[in-house]
Amino acid sequence: MSVHGSWDELVIGLCDLAVKYDAETFLYEDVVLLSSRKAEQGNDSRHIRVTRFDDEAARVETGWCFAMTCDYIAEDRSRPVPALGLVEAICSGNAEEHCLIDAEGRWVGIQLRAWAPNGDGWQSQSGGHAGVVQHVVRRFPSWIDPN
Repeated sequence: MSVHGSWDELVIGLCDLAVKYDAETFLYEDVVLLSSRKAEQGNDSRHIRVTRFDDEAARVETGWCFAMTCDYIAEDRSRPVPALGLVEAICSGNAEEHCLIDAEGRWVGIQLRAWAPNGDGWQSQSGGHAGVVQHVVRRFPSWIDPN
C-alpha cells in the first residue's frame, strides 16, 4: 500500500480548513498558524499552531495546554491524514482539555481529547493522576458561528 501525505500537502490542507472555518492563515518555515476571525474574549483556542516535528509528524497546539504530535502521512487515501483531522476537530468544537487538580489546588495533570464525526479520535494524558480531586474540563468552541 502506498503512503500519502507530505508537509507541503498538510499546509495546503490547513489553508483549505482556514477557508472552510473563516480563519486567517500565517505561514512560516515549518510552522502554520491558524487564527479564528470569530473573536471571543478569553478564548485561548482561537489560534492553532501546527509545527513540523519531523518528516512524518506535526505538533498541534492550542488552548491552555493542548499539544499533540500526530502523523501527517497515512496509508489510507480515503481518510484525511491524522494531523489534518485533529486540526479540523479543534476548529469544529470537537476537542477539549481536562485539567487535573489535587486536594491542595495544584494542577497535577492533563488529559486531551479530540474527535471527528467519521469516528477518528485522539487522546493524550500526562502528569500524576493519584490524588486528583477536581477535574476541570474546557471544551473548545466551534470557529463557525451557528447564526
